[in-house]
Amino acid sequence: MTKPALLAVLTIAAAWSGVCFAHAHLQSSMPASNAQLPHAPTTLTLNFSEEAQVAVLKLSNAGNSIPVAVDRTKKPSSTVTVALPALKAGKYDVLWTAIAHDDGHVTKGSFSFTVLAP
Repeated sequence: MTKPALLAVLTIAAAWSGVCFAHAHLQSSMPASNAQLPHAPTTLTLNFSEEAQVAVLKLSNAGNSIPVAVDRTKKPSSTVTVALPALKAGKYDVLWTAIAHDDGHVTKGSFSFTVLAP
């Protein structure tokens, strides 16, 4: 294979792999992963690397599910904020699934935070 042809193949492969591995990764959250909060938060914010639609968002405390409403009619966004019910002191687990707006790739993740006082 000639150098120009090899270079073309490698360039196409690199570009294609970038498209294949593009996902809406969680870049940060509020509350942050492993945060120790002095007071209960009133909202949960997820910041993604690209526009996404949250398909699943579950919040639990000691294995008990806590209802959280996600508005699935909103336009995809790189930032998703949902209201939280009144939370008591304890450790909370967040489980999320997002669908990237541009390519439909699904990403999932989880993290926890702790409320020290209600």
